[in-house]
Amino acid sequence: MKQQGVGIIGLGPVGSILGAYLARSGLKVYGVELDKARAQQINAGGLRIRGFAELEEKPEHCFTSLRELSEIEDLAAVFLCTKTWALPGVMKDFCDLDWSESTRIVAAMNGIGPEDLVGEYIPKERVCRGVINFAGNLEPDGWIAMNWFHPPNLLGPATERTPKRMHDVAEILSQAGLTTLDVSHHEMKKAAFFKTVLNSALNALCAAHGLTMARAMHLKHTRRTARVLLREGLTVAGLVGYNYGEDALDRCIEYLEGGGDHYPSMWFDLKNRRPTEIEYINGKIVKIGRMFQGADVAHNHFFTSAIVTQEIRNETRGDDDIPEYLIDI
Repeated sequence: MKQQGVGIIGLGPVGSILGAYLARSGLKVYGVELDKARAQQINAGGLRIRGFAELEEKPEHCFTSLRELSEIEDLAAVFLCTKTWALPGVMKDFCDLDWSESTRIVAAMNGIGPEDLVGEYIPKERVCRGVINFAGNLEPDGWIAMNWFHPPNLLGPATERTPKRMHDVAEILSQAGLTTLDVSHHEMKKAAFFKTVLNSALNALCAAHGLTMARAMHLKHTRRTARVLLREGLTVAGLVGYNYGEDALDRCIEYLEGGGDHYPSMWFDLKNRRPTEIEYINGKIVKIGRMFQGADVAHNHFFTSAIVTQEIRNETRGDDDIPEYLIDI
């Protein structure tokens, strides 16, 4: 790849892990973090990772505005690592700025369809979706506790019209130690749905009950609930046209058993009175499932409703800001 710079918007756990690996590989990493305290922390001490990897890497700079990043020339890619709910606000500012036409835009966040949302603001041919299989939590001292690392990651174009795959971007990730496969649009969509089903099983359940992932999989009743959530999600995926094989449910359970004794991101969001990604995970399964007569999404509906209610209690959502699919049954 000719260009040796990358941008990362959002330097929470995923963005920080990504940035640290890329900086270690020799790339020039430029970040954008709208939280000025977090940006100052990074500029002073760098991107610090512990857990699955031990890294301390300094980016070229962490900006506090998109405009500053847009002034950097020859960026090979810009990775969008914000929370999914923040994406519309980010993209409204993003599309008002001048970006090189050769710069790939990578939606690297949770849920179903963030790449489609990005494609509402810029040409979809420039957009790809990263299905990211690493995660962590931001700790008070600024370090990222990297507690999830299950390569490979997947990278695919946001539209079937894209004439070439995203091999160049996948290559820089792989060379940095984050093994990434360049896949087709269909394969990316299928993998993103599967990961969302996995997230739907424990993210909301642990957040609602205050359990770590390991504890939720240990207790018989919550383990059963996770299994039912998975079954609902896999059924909806099948109705959409994604078949993961007869052993998909067992493979999901095995995958979740490796989650470790830590809380998922949604628990931290509620604890710190931040909006959650519930509408892009369990909520999406409910919304899509309702398109098919007879699809049972009752458990996903329950946990979506429970987390939305917690957001209202935390005053991160208004009383009237209730998704229609939770009301119209």
